[in-house]
Amino acid sequence: MSAPSAWRACETDILPTVSQSPDDGGQPGWQRTFAVLWLSQAIAMIGFAAVLPFMPLYVRVLGVTDPSQAAVWAGAIASIAALTQAVMAPVWGTWADRYGRKPMVSRSILSGGVVVAAMAAIDDVRQLLVARAVQGIFAGTLSATRVLVAAIVPPSKLGQSMGLMATSAFVGASFGPVLGGFVADTYGFRASFLVTGGLLFLSGVSVVFFVHERFERPPTRERPTWRANLAVMRDFPRVRAVVISIFVAQTGQTAIAPVLPLFIVQLIDSETAAASIAGTILGAAAVSGAAAAAIGGRLGDRVGHRRVLAFAALASGILYLPQALVQSPWELLVLRAITGAFAGAIMPVSMAMIGLLAPPDRRGWVFGLTASAMALGNATGPLIGSAAAAVFGFRASFLVTACALSAAGAWIAWSLRGSSSSEKTTA
Repeated sequence: MSAPSAWRACETDILPTVSQSPDDGGQPGWQRTFAVLWLSQAIAMIGFAAVLPFMPLYVRVLGVTDPSQAAVWAGAIASIAALTQAVMAPVWGTWADRYGRKPMVSRSILSGGVVVAAMAAIDDVRQLLVARAVQGIFAGTLSATRVLVAAIVPPSKLGQSMGLMATSAFVGASFGPVLGGFVADTYGFRASFLVTGGLLFLSGVSVVFFVHERFERPPTRERPTWRANLAVMRDFPRVRAVVISIFVAQTGQTAIAPVLPLFIVQLIDSETAAASIAGTILGAAAVSGAAAAAIGGRLGDRVGHRRVLAFAALASGILYLPQALVQSPWELLVLRAITGAFAGAIMPVSMAMIGLLAPPDRRGWVFGLTASAMALGNATGPLIGSAAAAVFGFRASFLVTACALSAAGAWIAWSLRGSSSSEKTTA
């Protein structure tokens, strides 16, 4: 049986459940390494998320005072980092397959810290755009960490582990906006960039000294070629379906990011404490998402990742509809928290599916593709959301998100439908 055929056969067996024993395939001491990665990622995400709530407001400080223009610039700044990350993610993923996953994790965190700290010295919106582009080139903390986790944990624990890593990211996303909003309102926007740089440096150092990876570089003749890597999307239809769903879901989830602080200003008719309120709303969604990520990943291991992913995407899409009708930020906070309980399960379950379906020698490449899909979604979502806000008003961005997430759920339910046994390939 050829390698693609063998792995296509495996695809049909692993989606509903994983039959390996708990210790099968895990690297020695993986629990300790996993714990360090969990904490390191949480610290890194606190840093990254600390600057997100006020980025559109920072655009206004840099001289763009018109609300519509500020929304467009905020969307462009969010998108440029995602675009450069989308281009580079498969390259970093290939390097992870060749030279090890740990170097990619430390590289992404430490370089991100340097670039973000440098943003404190920016005095023009165009400089901020360039800095975000550079940040995207060296970014990829989450995807690099997922590749390393997939390499060290037992397959039977992969869904649960990805869920816990997503919880780590959500914990960081919970505290980060609150911290960033407080620092921005108290000490100014530039101070938050310096705080972020310091947190990322701390996170990167912990990976360098406390994370251990057992990795053997493959001989040059055994390294997959770029053509072989590209063939993954052709030879593994389930991988292709999950990657597409990741793009669509991420497009929807990021559509409101550049307009949320401006929408809050509209709701309260004041810029006073807008950054703190935006941070609190983002944090509330992240808290419920953190719980959902851990539960969703473990539930996927037990009942099937496809079912969990399709249901979570559809439910979160429906719950975005009433958010377009809110009249106060506190109504939005409650609805965002409820939505987070479903949206939080989307990424960890998707990543568990990718980790189980991808060939081991090309896992870094495949996770790079998922990072590209997420980055393209991060680029497309803010552009669509800010354009909808500029033309139809801020509330239209929530409708875009509802449509995209519902479409992702429907795509997964349709593309992975039917009995898996009928798709098995025998030798």
